[in-house]
Amino acid sequence: MLSAILTVPLLHSETPGKTKSGRDLRRITTRSFSSCNTSTTTRLSRFHIWQRSRRGCGIICKAKGSEVAMAQVSIGQVENLEDLVRDLQSVREALEAACREQIAVAEQKCAEAREEAQNSASMLESAIQQEQAATQNVDGAEQALDSSQSSLSSAESALSACLAQPHDDDGRCPDCSGEDSAVAEAEAAVEQAQSMLEQARAELEVAKGDRISMEQRVDLANQAEAMAEHTLEQTLQACNAHLATVDQAIEAGTARLISAQQALDAYLATNPSAAQFHAWLKWDPAKDGRPVTPDMLRDRMNLSSEQRRLLQEYLYDRDPAYRKQVDKLRNQWVAAKGDAERNIVARKARIHLSGEFGEQIVRHALAPLGGRIETQGRTFVGDNGRYTKTDLIVTDLRVPVILGRGEGMGAPVGGSMAFEVKCGKAEYLYSQKDHMIFQAEGHKQADAQCTLCSRDIHDLPEEKQKELRDALREAGSPMVGMLPRKNEIDQSCLDFIRQNEEEQP
Repeated sequence: MLSAILTVPLLHSETPGKTKSGRDLRRITTRSFSSCNTSTTTRLSRFHIWQRSRRGCGIICKAKGSEVAMAQVSIGQVENLEDLVRDLQSVREALEAACREQIAVAEQKCAEAREEAQNSASMLESAIQQEQAATQNVDGAEQALDSSQSSLSSAESALSACLAQPHDDDGRCPDCSGEDSAVAEAEAAVEQAQSMLEQARAELEVAKGDRISMEQRVDLANQAEAMAEHTLEQTLQACNAHLATVDQAIEAGTARLISAQQALDAYLATNPSAAQFHAWLKWDPAKDGRPVTPDMLRDRMNLSSEQRRLLQEYLYDRDPAYRKQVDKLRNQWVAAKGDAERNIVARKARIHLSGEFGEQIVRHALAPLGGRIETQGRTFVGDNGRYTKTDLIVTDLRVPVILGRGEGMGAPVGGSMAFEVKCGKAEYLYSQKDHMIFQAEGHKQADAQCTLCSRDIHDLPEEKQKELRDALREAGSPMVGMLPRKNEIDQSCLDFIRQNEEEQP
């Protein structure tokens, strides 16, 4: 289990916050410890981050030696490494907790076995004493029987002697009633002594059986104690070994992260566009101590073509679902025969990838504003089970945010914002009016809410534009055109789909 966790790819990590690394570690037992092996560290050290574009190179770290070849490395790849190190640290914490739990169980079993061994030894000693007492009782009963039999013999002799006396002068027999009574009493005493001896012998057999059982119990208790101590020793050894393995993996991952960060810093120092994009991602709105205004948000969402390309590469590195979608379209583009088939692929990109890319622009532009950002959150509308999915919900705001004028267009520190994102040309935006009005129902729980759209809305005739804006304002989610135009977003996606083709000599 741990082995599988530690070999998680260093590139293209899971979405942050959804790590699986600590999921089953609390179930680790001594048996499961054996599933881990030291090859984990070797597998971890053999990671490669390969070149992804004309401007992106990689870091190649070898399992043997400390040789590290560093060149340009993308921001997303470094963040993947950061996620990996965090995940490994989470694995260690979970493993350490599981180890503590298993060691405590083993120690408890060891203490119970030790107590049982002590109790069994005490019970054996008692059984031995009882057997000795029973043996003494048998000896005493035998002596009593011998004594009573001797008394009976004496009484019988006395009776015989009495009966052997001659008659008196009157011809009467001698009076032997006393001797006769003595014989009767002696016979009764012998019978009682025999009964007591039989009882003593029976009790001795029981005592012997108890002593034999206690000896067997002591043997079993000693075996159980030895097994418990062995299990505790194995558990301690396994925990120490596998914690050391994880520590080595963390150390290796941290070293590679440091190397990657150094390479990235060197790259950013010589590439202003990449440095600007990095600053855009790492924006700290609380640093200025001022409310965030609509102009600031508009500037963050209107990236240059180069910044959009860098965001595409970042998403490709960081988001497995986005990468899968891009790879699928790239493969279709390469396989397309002629302009007609390429146009079909381009249309798919405009329909599916552009909308996702527009939402990602908004997501990463707004993410620094809050402590938590949720996508496609479900909100039930009415009592009939209908629900709407809100494209973006930003909560726990770090600074006050102003989206525009009017009610519901501002949120305080600690507040929340909800957004619907629409990326499309003018007529498409107009055709989505009813849908956006319905979506607005899911925004009302937030302090501020609006529908963010591409600037194509300005291409609508004035009457239609007013109709659309008024309808959404009345629904509680005013429309704000902050995103780049649909053609710009489409071109960015198409260029990224065709990137491999452009890189070929």
